[in-house]
Amino acid sequence: MNREQQLAEALVGLADSFADDVDPVVLLDRLATNCREITGADAVGVMVAPLRGGLRTMAVTDDRAALMELFQLQTDEGPCVDSYRLGERVDATDLVSSTNRWPLVARFARQAGFQAVHALPLRVHQQTIGAVNLLLTGPGGLPELDLNLAQALADVTAVALVNWNPYPIRPDDISTRVQGAIAAKATVEIAGGMLAEYGGLSLAKAYTALRTYALGTDLRPTLVAHALVQRTLLLEAVLPAHATG
Repeated sequence: MNREQQLAEALVGLADSFADDVDPVVLLDRLATNCREITGADAVGVMVAPLRGGLRTMAVTDDRAALMELFQLQTDEGPCVDSYRLGERVDATDLVSSTNRWPLVARFARQAGFQAVHALPLRVHQQTIGAVNLLLTGPGGLPELDLNLAQALADVTAVALVNWNPYPIRPDDISTRVQGAIAAKATVEIAGGMLAEYGGLSLAKAYTALRTYALGTDLRPTLVAHALVQRTLLLEAVLPAHATG
């Protein structure tokens, strides 16, 4: 199986949060395993933040990763801790030169046989909920493409994790969500028609204006469309150039 097939299967497995056998533990175990297999990391650990603060180890690919995660938690330092706090990727391509940054963890990692580490944030809507540790026995780190793939896997997992429900989804729930999507699309189409008529635009340009306004106001396009249809948002607010003309 090539890496493209591995990635496709990994994304499908991580996103399938509706399956009966999928729970948070399974999702995070899959993330750790998939990251190791797709990137070639020698070991992977996943940490998640509980409500009371700090981090908790949720998945590891082997005992060495488990010890690394535990040691970072005990010393409150290391790539995973920094990645969670900063909400961004942390790279340590040579742990020999990382002693000043993480004096305890860098030394412990080298003693455990690791020479490089990458830590990726687990995040949903720009909120960091944990971190993923990619541990390497050789220096130099992973290629940028591999790190981007691992981040994509982490992002998909984080979304599936926060949307997980302990109760199995019912067929009626699925139908309701599908109908909700259809209704939302119909509302966007109505709003697009209103904008096109008001501004003398093509429908394509009207939809572009709607999406641009939504992006600029940090709102969902469906919410903007609903406001337009309900007349709680003025057409000229979305098409200011037409209003001033």
